[in-house]
Amino acid sequence: MYRILVMNASPQNIGQALRSLRLSKGMSQQALAAAAGISRTTLIQMEKGKDAQVSSFELAGQVLGVGFGLLSESPDMSRRRQARAEHQVKLAASREKHLKLAVKFALGGAEAIALKEDALRMVQLWKEGELCSPVYIERWFEILNAEPKQVAKKLLAMDDACGPALRQNTPFALSVP
Repeated sequence: MYRILVMNASPQNIGQALRSLRLSKGMSQQALAAAAGISRTTLIQMEKGKDAQVSSFELAGQVLGVGFGLLSESPDMSRRRQARAEHQVKLAASREKHLKLAVKFALGGAEAIALKEDALRMVQLWKEGELCSPVYIERWFEILNAEPKQVAKKLLAMDDACGPALRQNTPFALSVP
């Protein structure tokens, strides 16, 4: 059930309500922050009634099943929010594409070998033409210079801080899984 909280909209009151809801759901700060896609530091500041982006409150509220009713935003903010949402959709699509590639690598066979060879050629072109950051080139060589099943594991492990950037700068751009 999704409910809207109506309250005196001071940051302290909203922060207290957020903390109470989190505790009533038995969630740690780390768990809520991770589920909402915000940092734990941001959540701590929010619960203390410190300044934070309205979107952070809304994200935390969504996880907890409530809306704070804070979003009466300007057209500029609405466009920014739309752009962020579109960016998140692109990131999710890129992640899904790489997960499908990981499955192909895990299955092995001729298709996995061909994908790997094509990707290695692309990374080599990046290197020769200085078309991409040396950091990405090195990381992709590390990922691709392995047996197909290991490549699959490395693709699945790309959810660290560099994962979205690596998926954006992918040697599989022309591969359609």
